Amino acid sequence: MENRAAEIIFEEVEVKKRKAARKEGAKTLIIKTLSIFAGAICWYILSHTIMTKVPDPIVTITGTIETIQTPWFYKSIVYSIFRVFTGFCIGTLIGLPMGLLMGWLRVFRDFTFPVFETLRPIPPVAWVPLSILIFVKLELSIIFLPFLGSFYAIALNGKLGVEQIDPSLFRAAKCLGANRWQVFRYVVLPGALTAIFMGLAIGMGMAWITVVAAEMISGEYGIGYMTWQSYNLIRYHDCLLAMFTIGLLGYGSSSIIRMLGNKFLAWKKVY
Repeated sequence: MENRAAEIIFEEVEVKKRKAARKEGAKTLIIKTLSIFAGAICWYILSHTIMTKVPDPIVTITGTIETIQTPWFYKSIVYSIFRVFTGFCIGTLIGLPMGLLMGWLRVFRDFTFPVFETLRPIPPVAWVPLSILIFVKLELSIIFLPFLGSFYAIALNGKLGVEQIDPSLFRAAKCLGANRWQVFRYVVLPGALTAIFMGLAIGMGMAWITVVAAEMISGEYGIGYMTWQSYNLIRYHDCLLAMFTIGLLGYGSSSIIRMLGNKFLAWKKVY
C-alpha cells in the first residue's frame, strides 16, 4: 500500500516536471522569436538611416531567392562544412590530448607550453601564405586554418580544465593505488570534462571564423569565397546571405556540441 502511494506521488511529481519543462520551452521559444524580430527591425532602421548602402531585410530576402535556387550556393555550403569539420576533427585529435597532458604533467607542460604560447597569438590569417607554401594542394592549405583555430582553443581549455581539478583528488587516487592510466581515466578526464566541451564549442566557432578568411584569400568554392565574390560583383544581398549562412552553420555546429555536453554532463548545464 505504501509502495503504491509512493508511486502515485512520484508520477505526480514527474507530470509537474514535464509541464514545467514544456512551459519553460514555450517561453524560451517566444523570447528567441522576439529576438529575431527585434534584430530584423533594428537592421531595417539602420539600413535606412546610418547604413544606407546596406540592403534592408526585404530587399535581401527578395534578392537572394534566385541565389538559393542555384547549385553553386549549396556546393559552397558543402565545401565549407567539409573544411570546417575536417580541420576541427584534426584539431581535436591533436589539441585535446596535448592540452590534458600540459595541465597534468609538469615536464610535458614545461617542454611544450613555451612554443605553444609563442605561436598561439599569431592570427590564423597570417598563416595563409605559409600554408600555401607548406601544402602542395590548395585544399589542404585551406583546411589548415580551421585546424589552427580550433587547435589552440581546445588545447588551452583542456589545460585549464585539468589545472582547476582539486589536487586532493590526485592524492586520493595515488593513496588508493591508482596507476597513471587510472588517474587519467577517473580523475583527469572527468574533472576537465566541462572545460573540454567549452573548448570544443569555442574551437568550432574559431574554425568557422578561420575557414571564411581562408576561402576569401585562397578559395575557389565555399561561403567565404561566395562572400568576397558577391562584394566584388556588387551583389550585396548575396554577401549578406553568405554572412547569415555562416552564422546559422556556426550556431548549428556549436549547438550539436552543447547537446553532447548536456548529455555527458547531466549534472551541469553547458552554455
